[in-house]
Amino acid sequence: MGEIILMKIDLHVHSTASDGKFTPEELVDLAVKNNLKAFAITDHDNIDGLKSAVEYAKNRNMEFIPGIEFSANPGDLAKEIHIVGLFIDHNHKKIKELILKQREFGITHNKKIIKKLNDLGYEITYEEALKESGKESFGRPTIAQILLKKYSQFKDRKQVFNELLGKEGKAFFKSESSSIEEIINTIQDSKGIAILAHPAYLFENAETVIKDFLKFGGEGLEVDCPYESFGEEAQSLREKFRKIAKENNLVISGGTDFHGDKEGSIIGSFGLSEDEFKKLKSYAKK
Repeated sequence: MGEIILMKIDLHVHSTASDGKFTPEELVDLAVKNNLKAFAITDHDNIDGLKSAVEYAKNRNMEFIPGIEFSANPGDLAKEIHIVGLFIDHNHKKIKELILKQREFGITHNKKIIKKLNDLGYEITYEEALKESGKESFGRPTIAQILLKKYSQFKDRKQVFNELLGKEGKAFFKSESSSIEEIINTIQDSKGIAILAHPAYLFENAETVIKDFLKFGGEGLEVDCPYESFGEEAQSLREKFRKIAKENNLVISGGTDFHGDKEGSIIGSFGLSEDEFKKLKSYAKK
């Protein structure tokens, strides 16, 4: 018999509205199938999947939480800072304004990368990437996919990132985004709570970022996350950030960061217990 995984309340899930594999409706079905009491869709700089998810989740014996994941300006850091907004009013004017601003940052960033690739001799256009993505906004994986199709010297996406698009690559540009402060304020203005996502991925900068996050009014920390790349160290990292959350009076959140494309990644396999979720909801109502 395989290992039985106790399903949790998963507050970090992505749909096809950003870079997930499953539609919002398919995610609701998957959450119900896995007996989740609640889950949140938190697409990247995007609320396009929330309206349909809210409607589809009605009368399903499962609570749906509208969310979003914003990328914050990393400053001098090598890794992006991600902030999740939970319980947001996704129709709020300020959320929509910030999403538009983030998309403008993304367009500028993508055009810089494509221009650099052209300078390096690679034939790729912005319009081509838009068509490949099928969406108004796209990221480096879309650009990598085009290069893989066109240039046989690239064997896989990892090679494209190592040579061109990753932080050591010849066509890399650090992305620009809104500030931590602006993102937190926008989430709170929209009646949501601001959560610092998967802090272990900030490595040695995590505690510095948490201090800034607190200074600007951030409210919560993701604790129970997969952290597959850390291997046996993952559990000690979860315990470390649980301790930091408690010491700083931060509410606890968590989730799988589910995209549907990783082997062994199961919606609800990381997140919150029902008691932890009750505490989070109680905080959100205040």
